[in-house]
Amino acid sequence: MHKPRFFSLATGVAFLVSLLSVPHGAAQGHRTAKGHVIVEPTGPMAVFDTSSGRVVCRLYSKQAPITTANFIALAQGKKDWADASSVVQQGKPFYDGTQVFGMTVGITAGDRAAVGTGIAGPSVTPEKTGLDVDRAGRLIAMVVKGAQSSSIIGILQDADLEYSKRAVVFGQCDKDSIEVARSISHELMSTDNHPVKPVVLRRVVIVAEGQPLPAPAGPIAGEATLSVPPLPAPAVAPPEPTGPTVQIETSKGTFTCRLFSKEAPIGVANFIGLAQGTKPFKSPATHAEVRGKKFYEGLSFGRVIPDFMVQNADMPGDPEGGGSLGFKFDNEIVPGLTFDRPGRLAYANSGPGTNESEFFITEHTVHRLDGNYTIFGQCDDASVKLVEEIARVPRDAHNKPLTPVVIRHVSIESVPR
Repeated sequence: MHKPRFFSLATGVAFLVSLLSVPHGAAQGHRTAKGHVIVEPTGPMAVFDTSSGRVVCRLYSKQAPITTANFIALAQGKKDWADASSVVQQGKPFYDGTQVFGMTVGITAGDRAAVGTGIAGPSVTPEKTGLDVDRAGRLIAMVVKGAQSSSIIGILQDADLEYSKRAVVFGQCDKDSIEVARSISHELMSTDNHPVKPVVLRRVVIVAEGQPLPAPAGPIAGEATLSVPPLPAPAVAPPEPTGPTVQIETSKGTFTCRLFSKEAPIGVANFIGLAQGTKPFKSPATHAEVRGKKFYEGLSFGRVIPDFMVQNADMPGDPEGGGSLGFKFDNEIVPGLTFDRPGRLAYANSGPGTNESEFFITEHTVHRLDGNYTIFGQCDDASVKLVEEIARVPRDAHNKPLTPVVIRHVSIESVPR
């Protein structure tokens, strides 16, 4: 997608830096979201016992031999690894006793010290497996900046092709495990990865074919006293919006949002001009200038993700995305104005200076977006409920609703005198 992916990966207790459906159980011969024939794994089982439930995944030993062997060696303590203080650990399971974090449509683990300093070793060239993230329940090794992490793994609760270049699939989790991962992800993402109690990966066990699964692991030493430090108080008091109110009527309901005219004057003027048809733009399909057209009416939400946000799509006639409207503008980043609450209305972009027309509305607090996107409105509580509803409509592996959620009308109410 040409606009931001908001790649939400592990955000830890010390502000973890961003790293990073098709139902499981379809018979072999069925096809995935990309039309590929489903290949079932034939390797051993990996059993993840967490403080919030058990996840069981079968490994793709044949298709991903290198990644699978590395994971098993770390899980069983048969591979040396260095902790954050560079002390080499021998004979010690890597994953046991570590923390689980939420990420977009899933959960992640494998960094013992957060912020990328607690991985098991140097990253490597991603293994080519022929497998993709086009199926719910994929067990993946994370790929960050084109390199495969030595230890950071993830479990996807839904098919999500946004991870295609950021993951190496090496396992498939069962149907019950997908729901456990979904529950954990919601628990963590709804608190911006700051739950009252951390989710602990108590133990990872590798179970050979034909062997029974072990009894669930109980709490580990010190688990009862673990807590997640709260985020520090903001240095600057968050401003409240004082501009006009916008109502975005959709086929699912109406968003009501107050605009930050003072803090984001360029973004607000751009949105109002496009919404009212007073700002000309170029058609991405024909490149001809369009005047007098209310831009947003008839567009739909092309990207919806539970526990994250809903984002409007490109204009019809530009199905591949990326077409320019003939203008772009810089981010307006204001001290104190952060993603510290649900219902933030902000511009999507693909980097600084690339704002155009696409906007998104958040479902929860999401501090990992701070400093990268222009917040130009705050939506009310009823609007947040609408985000929750739209984010959970049936969608494809590109996070696009199967039945379009259409923007019917946008109205701007004047600021009261």
